[in-house]
Amino acid sequence: MSRRRTVRALPLLLIAAMPGAGAPAAAQSAPDAIASVRAFAQQYQREAPSLVAFEEYVQDATDRRGIAEHQVTTAELVMVRLQGAASWVTFRDVLTVNKRPVRDREERLLKLLQSPEPNALTQARKIAQESARFNLGRITRTMNVPDMALEYLQPGHGARIRFEALRNETIEGRPVVVLRFSELAGPSIVRNMAGADLLARGRVWAEPDSGAIVRTELLVEDRVSKGTCTVEFRIDPRLGIRVPIKMTERYGMTGETIDAVARYSDFRRFTVSTDEKLTKPPGR
Repeated sequence: MSRRRTVRALPLLLIAAMPGAGAPAAAQSAPDAIASVRAFAQQYQREAPSLVAFEEYVQDATDRRGIAEHQVTTAELVMVRLQGAASWVTFRDVLTVNKRPVRDREERLLKLLQSPEPNALTQARKIAQESARFNLGRITRTMNVPDMALEYLQPGHGARIRFEALRNETIEGRPVVVLRFSELAGPSIVRNMAGADLLARGRVWAEPDSGAIVRTELLVEDRVSKGTCTVEFRIDPRLGIRVPIKMTERYGMTGETIDAVARYSDFRRFTVSTDEKLTKPPGR
């Protein structure tokens, strides 16, 4: 199936968030709240630099017999900004599995993306797809990346996505506005492996004045599987921009449950030239 940045090819991907305690936030009309959050998301994805981060990803899978499997991987998560793109193109390159190095992978993704080869991005996607083999369980998910929900806030999707403001809440003692969105018609942003539309819904938690996104939620399900994934954003003190710091997932289908938590650290910048060649950031 052909893959576009706005089409995620996988049986199921959800980016979900846990609700905060209800509390009043700064007064703001529903249309104004929606407009400020969407404006922030649009500016953020337009201006945020290419980034590479260190990821620790803990997975626990339990089958119908109650047999549990536990796995910890580390990876480089490369979020590439390309000229003319509305958002990041994200790649994951697994470094270790349960503390054992993955063979022959020494900085292969970074080296590849710095190469002048015209098919470097295609090869990078193959590396990301190969890394998906380290996902536990039968639910295939190759695009479980932390910026996914931001795609639904982009204006290019137009009337296909409906927004409404919900009650305000607090996160870590700070007031936030909560928006809900629903995908009404295809072509959907998330599709299953057969290419069928999976219409999503979700929520966004944001600062009431600036529209700065603090947490995202995306819910997608089909007839056989469903899942949740929480993404938390904070300001990186070194870069001075908001970055994802934690992504918590739960996937479920008959006879299987998968829980996973990814934590992100050591964010660094890339620069991307017009020929899509990357300049390597300082090492970790």
